[in-house]
Amino acid sequence: MSEKIDFEKALKSLEEVVSSLEKGDRTLEEAIALFEKGMANVKDCQSALKEAEIKIIQLSEAE
Repeated sequence: MSEKIDFEKALKSLEEVVSSLEKGDRTLEEAIALFEKGMANVKDCQSALKEAEIKIIQLSEAE
């Protein structure tokens, strides 16, 4: 069973990564690591939204 994703936490982390990258004061290696973290956050957000969509569809069909 997969771990439940906290959308708000993943989104906040993504926003922090973007803010940090926008400052432009990171080394290339740090920027790449942050980019990878940001991409993982994007994936987590997409998964959480997909789960929410499925739940809404299931609830709508149950009526």
